[in-house]
Amino acid sequence: MATTSAERMRWKRARDRGTVWGDGDESQLSDTALIEQLAIACQKAREGQGNAIALGLLREIAARIGLSGKSL
Repeated sequence: MATTSAERMRWKRARDRGTVWGDGDESQLSDTALIEQLAIACQKAREGQGNAIALGLLREIAARIGLSGKSL
């Protein structure tokens, strides 16, 4: 049975959430997925949770663009 584009996107987002909020490795995410998960982490940080995850995602972005993530 063929899947629709929307179904594939839902599956990918669920996989990305599992990678970030589970024991996964942020380096496995695409750039778009990394930014989407950072937006979710920032929202959760505003609500008082997810600060460490947001920082980890920011460090991954810094590493991808060639900056030292240790300064964050």
